[in-house]
Amino acid sequence: MLEVASARDRDWAGALVRDNMAEAYRRHGLAWDPARFAADWAGGENYLLRCDGGAVGYLRLLRHAGRSYLQDLQVVAERRGLGLGTQALEQAKALVRGRGEAALRLKVFADSPAVRLYRRHGFVELLNEPPLIGMECRLP
Repeated sequence: MLEVASARDRDWAGALVRDNMAEAYRRHGLAWDPARFAADWAGGENYLLRCDGGAVGYLRLLRHAGRSYLQDLQVVAERRGLGLGTQALEQAKALVRGRGEAALRLKVFADSPAVRLYRRHGFVELLNEPPLIGMECRLP
């Protein structure tokens, strides 16, 4: 279940994103930028994914120009493959739909295994900006 993250959760969430994205960043010649993460945190809607009383993931939504973007969706390594990312994604879509918005957008590395997850949940490719692709899910 998603719950609003507090300021004290920022370091934990940042470490999760940094660790989960380390291989992709290395592959694409990028460096982790803690200042960028802090700025994104400050400008976004931050949620923890909780299961069995503990934090097992992190999700951030960003609203820009009247649209909502899924900026981060991370699950701790030992809890992947259990449907937690799917649950978080469906809850994020419900949040955005509840605001009356018609779509949720995101960017993801084109070579990320997450692309399959997003496609299974109705996201289609809108643009290709290597190494990223932009995707959108229309919300009924």
